Amino acid sequence: MRKLTLALPIVLSLMAPSALRAKGFPLLAGVDKESIILRWVIPEGGYPAGGFNLYRQEAGRKTWTKLNPSPLVKITDEKVLKERLGDEVFKRVINLISPRPMEFKDKRRRKVEEENRRSALLLYADISPQVADVLGLRWEDKTVEKGKSYRYRLTAIGAKGKEKRLATILKPIGLKDYLPLTAPLGFFVQAGDGVVSFRWFKEPRFSAYDLYRSDQKDGKYERVNTAPIIILTTTDTTGMEVVPEFVFTDSQVKNGHTYWYYLRGIDAFGRQSRQSERLSATPVDLTPPLAPLGLKTEVSGDTVTLRWERSPEPDAAGYNVYRGRDYRGEFHRINKKPLPREQTIYQESGLPLGISLWYYITAFDSSGNESGKSYVALANVIDDLPPAPPVGLKAISRPGEVILSWKPNKEEDLNGYVVFRSLKREAKQYLRLTDRPVYDTTYVDKLTKEASNPFYYRIKALDNNYNESQPSQVVEVTLPDVTPPTAPIFKGVTSSDGSVTLHWYPNPERDIGGYNLYRQSDGDTNWGKLNPTPLPPEATSFTDRGVRPNVLYRYTLEALDRAKNVSPRSQPIAGKPYDKTPPQVPQKVKVAPNPEDTSLIISWERAKDESLLGYVIFRSIRKKGKFLQISPLIKGEPRFVDKEVSPGVKYYYKLRAYDSSGNRSSFSKVCKGEIEKEKR
Repeated sequence: MRKLTLALPIVLSLMAPSALRAKGFPLLAGVDKESIILRWVIPEGGYPAGGFNLYRQEAGRKTWTKLNPSPLVKITDEKVLKERLGDEVFKRVINLISPRPMEFKDKRRRKVEEENRRSALLLYADISPQVADVLGLRWEDKTVEKGKSYRYRLTAIGAKGKEKRLATILKPIGLKDYLPLTAPLGFFVQAGDGVVSFRWFKEPRFSAYDLYRSDQKDGKYERVNTAPIIILTTTDTTGMEVVPEFVFTDSQVKNGHTYWYYLRGIDAFGRQSRQSERLSATPVDLTPPLAPLGLKTEVSGDTVTLRWERSPEPDAAGYNVYRGRDYRGEFHRINKKPLPREQTIYQESGLPLGISLWYYITAFDSSGNESGKSYVALANVIDDLPPAPPVGLKAISRPGEVILSWKPNKEEDLNGYVVFRSLKREAKQYLRLTDRPVYDTTYVDKLTKEASNPFYYRIKALDNNYNESQPSQVVEVTLPDVTPPTAPIFKGVTSSDGSVTLHWYPNPERDIGGYNLYRQSDGDTNWGKLNPTPLPPEATSFTDRGVRPNVLYRYTLEALDRAKNVSPRSQPIAGKPYDKTPPQVPQKVKVAPNPEDTSLIISWERAKDESLLGYVIFRSIRKKGKFLQISPLIKGEPRFVDKEVSPGVKYYYKLRAYDSSGNRSSFSKVCKGEIEKEKR
C-alpha cells in the first residue's frame, strides 16, 4: 500500500559540483558564471524578528564584511510583491506569504497545516529565484572577483537587534569553482493516444524542470509547462520513496503529428541546466470509437433491413455488420467491404423463412480502431410479407353517405380489405370502420346528412396470415351541403329623403355566399327581389332608392351558402321614405300684354316632376317691394292672366312651385310687365 506524502519540508540538500553547504543550518552556496548565489531556509522557530544578515570573508584574511545594506526580511507589501514577482507568480504565492488565520482548533492538525504551508513556500523558493528573494532567503553576490575565494556566514537578527550566528561556509569558494549544470539524466519519451508522456531520474541537484517542444528537430522550441515541473513522490508501507512511472504528460498534441522535446533542470539557485538530448514522439489514435446506437431490424419477406444512428465520432470511418444464429453463439462479419460512415442502412435478401437471426454493428475509425458491439438485435424471418397497398381508391358522395371503390389486389393469399376514416389527412391514427375484412372492392359509409366537414379515407389489404399492407393513398370527400343557413336578422331600418336603408347582422355560417333582399309596398301582396345578383357575403346593409315618399314598404332578407342552400326569410321590417327636396325653381318666366284686352299674361315652363302640384304667382308694384299672392295653385297650363292691372303702371311678378309633400321651391326671377296708356 502506498500513501501520498502531504508535508514536503525542503532542506536544500542539493549538492551540485559548484555548490558548498555549511554544517548544521542549511546554508548553501553555488557558483554561477559571474556571481556566487547563497540560499537558506526559514529557521524552525520561524522568521527572526529582525531578519537576516549575510557576511563574507576573503580567503587569507580575518575580516568579515556584511554584504546586505539592510536586513534581509520577508516582503509582505502586495504592491511590491506584484512588481517583483509578476501577476502569475504573485497569485500563486500570496496566500502562502500572507496566509489567512487558521480555523483549526486541533493543535496537531494546525501544526501539520503550518508545516505544509512552510514546505509549499520553500518549494516555490526553490523553483523561483524571485520568490526566494522576496522571502529574504537568497542573496546573489555579484561583487566577487576572479582569482579570489570567499567564505560566507549567515546570522539571524533578534527583536532587540542582537545577532545570532546560524551557519558558516568554511571552505572557500570562488568563480574558478563554476561548473555548468549537466542535463537531467534518464530523459524518456513515450507517445500515446492524444498525449505524450515523460519520465526522467529524480536527482537531488534539481528542484524543478522545464520541458520544451518543437514541430521540427532543429526548429523553434517553446516551453510546454506553464509552471516549473516538480516531481512529487509517494512512500510505500516500508517508508521507501516511490517515483511515478511518468512525471509529466503533454496533452496539447495531435495524433499522427511528430514532436521533438528536450528537458532542462532548475536547481535551488534558479540556475538552468544544459538541455537534454532531443527526443521525438508521434502520438497515435489508440481509442476505438463508441459502438453505434439505435440498431433496429425490419423484416420484409426474405429481406432483413438494419438501421442505426450515424456515429458522432469525428474520426469515424465506417461500419461492419455481424450476424449470428444464436445470441450467445458465434458471429461472422457479413459485409465484404467496410461500409462508409454516411451509410446507416444495410440490407440482405434471399434469407430462408422461419429462422431467427441476430445482428450487431461495430464502428471503426480512420486509424483502424474498431468499437465494441452495438445492441444485439433480433430479426425473425417469418411470413410477414404484407400485400401490396390497394390502388385506385375513389370516393363518391351523396347526401348522408360516401361510396368508396378501388381496384382488386392480385395476391393469392388475399383475405380482404380494411377501411379507415379520419377527420384529418395527417392524423396519426385513422378510425377503423370494418370489424371484419371486406371481400368486395366497394364500401358504403353511412353518415349524417348534415355533416359538412371533409372526411379522409384510406384502405389496407389483409392476407391469410393477417399481414396488413401499407395504407392506400388517402382520398378526401365532402358530403353535399344540404343544410341551409339560418334566417338572417335585421338590425334596423333608416328612412331618409327618398330612400330606405336596411341594416342586418352577418350570418354566423362560414360558407355564406350572399344575401337576397325582397320588398313589398303597402297594399301589395307580392314580394319583389331588389338585387338581380346575390349581395356579397360581407354586406350588412342595403339602401333602397327606388321608393316613393310617404309610402310604407316592408322588407325581408334571405341568406345563401356556397352550395346555393337558401335560408328561411327573416322577419319583415318596415320603412317609409319621406320627401324633403323642394321642387325646381320655375324657369323661363315671361310677362306680356294681352292683345285682346287690358290684361297681362304670365307664362313659364312646367317642370317634369311627378310630385309637382302646381305654381303660385306673386305681384308687386315695386321691384323690391312687398309681393302679394294673386293666384290660386295653378296645376294645369303654365299660364295666368292678370286682369287686375291699370294702364301705365309697372307690375313685377315672381313664381313659386309646390309639390305633393308640401315642399316649395325658391322664388323665380322677378319679371316686369306694363300696359301702355291710350294716346288721345
